[in-house]
Amino acid sequence: TLHPLVGTIKYRDGFRVIAADVPGLVGGAAEGRGRGHDFLRHLERTKSLLYIVDAAGVDGRTPVDDLRILAEEISSYGDGDMMNRPSLLVANKMDLIPDEEERESLLFDLAVTAEEAGIDYRGEILGISAGVTGEGLGPLSKAMRRIVTEAEAQRIVSEAAAA
Repeated sequence: TLHPLVGTIKYRDGFRVIAADVPGLVGGAAEGRGRGHDFLRHLERTKSLLYIVDAAGVDGRTPVDDLRILAEEISSYGDGDMMNRPSLLVANKMDLIPDEEERESLLFDLAVTAEEAGIDYRGEILGISAGVTGEGLGPLSKAMRRIVTEAEAQRIVSEAAAA
């Protein structure tokens, strides 16, 4: 993804989630390296964050390192308050990891990294295969709705307390 893409997820009952697919961030993005600073600006308007990492590491990177970089750049941007947003953590391309034990180990390592980084992911990591099998997309859709609903409720409570 070279440019942020915005789309709408429409649920059967009329509920909608507007989602922005922001390209991956490289180290130094918060300081202006690459186009990452522009991408981070788009995230400022979000209610919640969805961290997606390539579980299979097909590009030669590790999902744990990718998550660490994402968290470092988001926490370094502005005053770091985006780290306080309700978040979901997703490991994509799980179909490329056939060994169940390896999958579980990866999800555990991602959980540890998320905790250390201060990501407010609510203790839930979803494994999906978006492109090939569709594995996990139903639970992801439900989780996205839940996290956006929770974020909106949190915003309303915060605004009422400030008034």
